[in-house]
Amino acid sequence: MYQKKVIIYGAGQCGIIAQTWLKRDLNIIGFADRREELQGKRIGGLTVIDPEKIPDYGPDLIVIAVLNAEQDRLIRDWLLESGITGERILSIRSLKEYVDARFSAARLIAEEINSRDVPGAVAELGVYKGEFAALINELFPDRGLYLFDTFEGFNAKDIAAEIKGGLSFAAAGDFRDTSVDLVRSRLPFPERAVFRKGYFPDTALGIEKNFAFVSIDADLYQPVYEGLKYFWPRMNKGGYILIHDYNSLQYQGAGMAVRQFCGENDLFVVPLSDMHGSAVLIKA
Repeated sequence: MYQKKVIIYGAGQCGIIAQTWLKRDLNIIGFADRREELQGKRIGGLTVIDPEKIPDYGPDLIVIAVLNAEQDRLIRDWLLESGITGERILSIRSLKEYVDARFSAARLIAEEINSRDVPGAVAELGVYKGEFAALINELFPDRGLYLFDTFEGFNAKDIAAEIKGGLSFAAAGDFRDTSVDLVRSRLPFPERAVFRKGYFPDTALGIEKNFAFVSIDADLYQPVYEGLKYFWPRMNKGGYILIHDYNSLQYQGAGMAVRQFCGENDLFVVPLSDMHGSAVLIKA
């Protein structure tokens, strides 16, 4: 049986996730990437080639695995100019507009928690502009929602650990373009929200709550590790913690923190195939 030959254009985080998304009856023959330092290397079991060589492989489909809209457009235009017809080009951006594994997983988790009447509040550590917080608020409209963030971007203390460990290129103040008011305006049930602005876990002092669902999207090693240490003992039986960036190439400290915490507590995660490789912990 003939298997369609596929090349994934982009050997970064999105390319790796695209490899997990694509159907198993496709023959993924390699990555293409303009970065010369990657060409010839093997990533995810596939060789990275120079995009100029794509026609030599005669692919049936090229998947553009970049999220930047302008880069996506430039790559598509170049492919078309190279004689590759439009029906043979698929953008991962178009898939992401309709499918997000983390959001869909959260919906299924909420159904499980609510159908089993798992008690507890819900929370998010690392809120940014509140897109995911709004989903949590929608899925758990009758529960208190605790939102922890500096609302001023990454903290310099956490960046120091990132630099020391070579874990990311994050800088103090990244993601500062947000505010409590902005997030509150996005929530469908803002009256259920409790905002804790500042440095975590200091901002958790005085909260006497157990939890049914927690999202940790703090990106960096230290806040992710502190989040797990704080929330895991406070999770009710049947509760879930959803950790973003578990398999991220950009923020490798998040995965390191999860693996360290799980090793210390004899826990195992369920990985998800969203763009940044999330993971789930379930309190048994």
